[in-house]
Parts: sequence; C-alpha cells; structure tokens
Amino acid sequence: MTKSRFKSLLSESTDATETIHGIYNWCDRWCERCSHTEHCTVYKTSNQLPSENPDDLFKSLSMVFEATVEMLKEYSQKMGIDIDSLNDSDYVNDYEVQKYLVRNDDGLALAKQYRKQVGDWLNVLNEKDPLGTEARLQDEMLADCLEVIQWYQYLLEVKMARALMSQKDEEANLLNPYDSLGNAKLLLVAIERNIGAWGYVYQKFREDEDEILDILICLQRLNKYIEHIFPEAKAFIRPGLDCYVKKMRYFAAVK
Repeated sequence: MTKSRFKSLLSESTDATETIHGIYNWCDRWCERCSHTEHCTVYKTSNQLPSENPDDLFKSLSMVFEATVEMLKEYSQKMGIDIDSLNDSDYVNDYEVQKYLVRNDDGLALAKQYRKQVGDWLNVLNEKDPLGTEARLQDEMLADCLEVIQWYQYLLEVKMARALMSQKDEEANLLNPYDSLGNAKLLLVAIERNIGAWGYVYQKFREDEDEILDILICLQRLNKYIEHIFPEAKAFIRPGLDCYVKKMRYFAAVK
C-alpha cells in the first residue's frame, strides 16, 4: 500500500456512514474477538497492512509513520498551530512529576501484582503437568478462559497507568474527567471478564485453590480501588462499545 492510498483509506473510513468515531479510544485492542470492527477506522486501515512478511510489515509501518506525520502537519496548519515552536521544557517537568506519582500509585501496584500472579501461575502450570494441562484444554470453554486471562494479563497494568496519567493531566489543566474515565471503564469491563474467566478456571483447577483465590482477591481489590478513584467510570459510555448508535457519527468533546 502506498502512502497516498493509506491516507485515502483513512479518510474514506473516517467519512463512512457506519463509522463510530472514537470507538477505538477505550477498547482492549482484541480485534479478533470484537463484533464492532466494521465501525472502527483503526481496524479498517490496519487490516490492510501485511502481517506475514516482517520486511513488508516494517516498510508499511514506516509508511504509516510518514503519512501520520504529514496528516498531523496538515491539521496543525489548518488549526493555526506551529508545531516547530513547541518547547519540550514547557511540559516535560510536569510530565515527569505525573509519572512519579503514577509509579507510586496503589492501583498500579495492584495491577502489577496481578500481572505477576498470573505469570507465576501459568509458569508453574506448564512446568508441573504439561500433558495434563493439554488434556484439560480439550474443554473449549477452559481454553477460551485462559486466552482471556493471558490477553488481559499486561493490559490491566498499561491501562491503569494511562487512566492515572490522564487523570493527573485533566486535574493539572482544569479539565473535566474524560479520557481517564474511558480507560477506567475499560478496566472495570476487563476485570469483570477476568473474574468470570478465573471463576471457570477455578472449577477445573481445584488443586490450585489458594493461588487462584489470591488472584481473585487481587482483582476484587483493584476493582474497588478503580471505583473509588474514578467514581463516575461505571456510568461512562464508551462510543460504540457501551452503546450502539446505528449509522450515526459520534463526536465526543469536553469544553
């Protein structure tokens, strides 16, 4: 795909009547399991890029980078923004302070703890009884649950950090909470799915009762923490994911 074709494809996808704007902002990036890909510009454009040959992929990523920079410059000129005049020192100190506060946040610590607990349990599982585990995975529901657990293992930590960083930025700039709530809502949905998955895994691995219950307790604590820090998150509506608006443009703006 050429750079001009990519830009055209992005423009066509953005203007399409079935597109729901912003649907990709707070999703879990699990396109294979998503029923809303027809409404997503990210899926429509990325799905056209090669994924088999590494050389072709890297060339495509380089092309996407160049096209994105060009579009950013075009948009900046249209809005009267001089990108070259932006000074890193204007925001780098605030950003470092925010990163420090986030790194020491209890919620992020719980997300990291969950990631480690899942990794430890999966490693032990593969070491102690690989044949037995393979036999149990003939249960399709169990296989799906383990896939869910592995998909979200690292995502919770990443999205927790983003929600906290967005919250700090919103507070510093006196903005109404928005991106922070979108990420917090994604976290609540992901935790619910993981608790459901672990509930089924628990039935199949009763010999690991203590480890699995510890993991579930960690998830419950993280869920309560998110609800406390982001009290409006549960009611937040993510475009196209928490509600479906048929053939409608969705523009979200906080003034």
